Amino acid sequence: MPYPTTRTTLLRSLNSGEAAWTEFFDRYREIIADIGRFKGLSPDECGELVQNVMIRFHNKIQAGFTYDPNLARFRTFFSRLIQGCIWDILRKRDRHCFAVAEVPETAEGERPDELLDMALLEKWRTILSEEAMLELAHRVDEKTFQAFELYALESKPVKETAELLGLSVNSVYVAKTRCIKILRGIVARLNSEDPELKLDV
Repeated sequence: MPYPTTRTTLLRSLNSGEAAWTEFFDRYREIIADIGRFKGLSPDECGELVQNVMIRFHNKIQAGFTYDPNLARFRTFFSRLIQGCIWDILRKRDRHCFAVAEVPETAEGERPDELLDMALLEKWRTILSEEAMLELAHRVDEKTFQAFELYALESKPVKETAELLGLSVNSVYVAKTRCIKILRGIVARLNSEDPELKLDV
């Protein structure tokens, strides 16, 4: 079973061709649109937001941006990019409809929005939880992951899981224990890289 690439691998491969960009677009377009809806953007504006964010990020990659997890959190960088594009769309509207102009500028020239930051963090938790599962899938064999997925995540009876996969019941128990141990390590690492996430297993 082929699994998508992890975030770091994907980001580092964006200059390699269209396939990586397609995967990046498919992975991140929903979080961008969701945040647009959270800020009250119309469906058309959410579509515009997705396009604007992707274009700006593409331009940064073309200009030589390279993701280095040792230098900065991608969440912080990408969240600020989304927020900047949202403000651009809001500024197109009638200023009398909302108090965008009344919000003070930050040191970096961006306007603070605590509720938006909270929403972005929650969306990012979802993305990183999914990526933790992707990494787990890469680190164990296919049947081990399938056993964990069916028995631990989908709550299928252990005997049914074993029969479906052609495994012994004990093998299913072992697969679950092994996967949970690895997953806890992955989540601990992600939390250490970004303490605000506070991901759970």
